[in-house]
Amino acid sequence: MSDETLMAEAKKFEKNLLNFFWRQGVSLSEGEDLVQETYLRLWNYRREYQPTAKLSTFLFLLARQVRVDALRRQTRRANREESWIKEQPTSESPAAFGVREDVRWALARLSEPLRDVVELGVFQDLPYAEVAEILGIPVGTVKSRMHNALKQLKEIFDEQGS
Repeated sequence: MSDETLMAEAKKFEKNLLNFFWRQGVSLSEGEDLVQETYLRLWNYRREYQPTAKLSTFLFLLARQVRVDALRRQTRRANREESWIKEQPTSESPAAFGVREDVRWALARLSEPLRDVVELGVFQDLPYAEVAEILGIPVGTVKSRMHNALKQLKEIFDEQGS
């Protein structure tokens, strides 16, 4: 099966993959990201696919692993955040931290996907295309996440009166 044919066939399973992730408690936007990640894995492992097996079996095997990896990332992030929060001063106000700590405090309140695009796009000054390649997501998703991250950061700072 050619690469083009394989990918065209895989695209037919998009709705099924979204439902698969949704049933596991994943939000629609995160599910869309996980579907894209599944397609990237399919592309990377396309030479491993044996046409004797059903494509759906191979896709859902990849999707399951994508979900397991996502859960591992969430657990690591939660552990890092918990550790970071324990290290913080007892004051609830980020204004007491100074400018750099204030930003770090606000960034810690973003989800990992949003924090990643801010880190790479703003602090590392990388173009969106490169951020997309690093994170393995489409450029449009990078733009959407950046917009959402900046909006949430503004709300966080507005709440704190910074």
